[in-house]
Amino acid sequence: MFKALGFSAVGFFLVTSLGGCADIGDEGTVSTQQITPSKILTSNPAGTEAASTQSPAVVGGTQTPSAVDDPIKVGAIFPLTPDKAPYGQPMQKVAQIALDEINAAGGVNGKKLEFIWENGKCNGGDATTAANKLINVDQVKIILGGYCNDETLAIADVAEPAHVVVLSPGSSSPDITYAGDYIFRNYPSDSSQGKVLADGAQKMGFKKVGILVEKSDYTLGIQKVFEEQFKQNGGEVVVETYLPDDKLYTDSLLKLKTEGVDALFVDPQTPVKADLIFKQLEAMKWNVKLLGNDVIAGYQDLIGKYSKLLEGMLVAEFSYNKENPDFKKLAAKYKETVGKELPYGTYASTTYDAVSIIKEGLAKVGNDADFFKDYLYNIHDRKGLAGSLTFDENGDPASGDSLEIVKNGKVVAYRD
Repeated sequence: MFKALGFSAVGFFLVTSLGGCADIGDEGTVSTQQITPSKILTSNPAGTEAASTQSPAVVGGTQTPSAVDDPIKVGAIFPLTPDKAPYGQPMQKVAQIALDEINAAGGVNGKKLEFIWENGKCNGGDATTAANKLINVDQVKIILGGYCNDETLAIADVAEPAHVVVLSPGSSSPDITYAGDYIFRNYPSDSSQGKVLADGAQKMGFKKVGILVEKSDYTLGIQKVFEEQFKQNGGEVVVETYLPDDKLYTDSLLKLKTEGVDALFVDPQTPVKADLIFKQLEAMKWNVKLLGNDVIAGYQDLIGKYSKLLEGMLVAEFSYNKENPDFKKLAAKYKETVGKELPYGTYASTTYDAVSIIKEGLAKVGNDADFFKDYLYNIHDRKGLAGSLTFDENGDPASGDSLEIVKNGKVVAYRD
């Protein structure tokens, strides 16, 4: 199967200067295990036998100790720098929990699975450097990540011509849909979130919505879809933008208030920016109905801190079952391991599922990118923490976001 408008192979390119992962520090570091694995036997998705992915270090039909000892290495690119990692670092810990469970249960056909972590820093330049290093130096066939849209789009530019599979558990840009035949994600497109929020605003009777949006690929993608859908619904939109390094938003908020909007859509890249916006909104004492993106919806500390201000706020998130026993088990394990409550249940669910999908694919078809790509395209109705997953012809999940509302300091499902 081929991704619509995907790239054709243009060869494997080399780099002369490659940067490694930044020194993350205790909060951003997750160790990978170096444990002796055994040989992998593989098959293709149709069940016929495929070439073995064993190391070439074979003497007289018997593997040398180095071939037996080598773990299966998978690349991983998340935003790990502290000021860029409100979800990158916690989700790295979720991925490690999933990895530890896999290895404790025997790994992949007896071999241990290992992540080679790189810091994408939530930007295209660093993600490109990380992808080049993983592909050309470490020679990985699969990359988990990125999280930020700029990361994943940059990774795709390197991975697609090299025929390396990318599986993102958190990027939502509509542009990723057409990023290439080897590019997948188990997190929905922003086109779903923007549309759900716009329809929700219409249900609430809003006629004129002001949007305070950060200038980033993720946030502008949501804003664009929301604006198009809300206008189609007969509404009016007024937009104010701010730069990622901005810290003062009062002037923009005052402009939107002067415009007479009857609702304000807060669309930040990180919860840090949302915190600043809400603090300044409180100081203005502007009693306006609110909408928010999934960065806000998924950060319970933020919802709790501003529970009075955010009461009745409409948000949209990727649907997942918070009562799923496996999700509760993950949340408990995270708290035990990290000492904090699990943030971003949506991202945590898709991250845990993505690691599990990688393990399952490797066990079925081996560490071969072409076989693995075909395996992903054939996933249909897979049950996981994030619900049922089916990849469409573009490597996107068939499911989308659901409308929610803040009630008594908690995000709950919206009921008509």
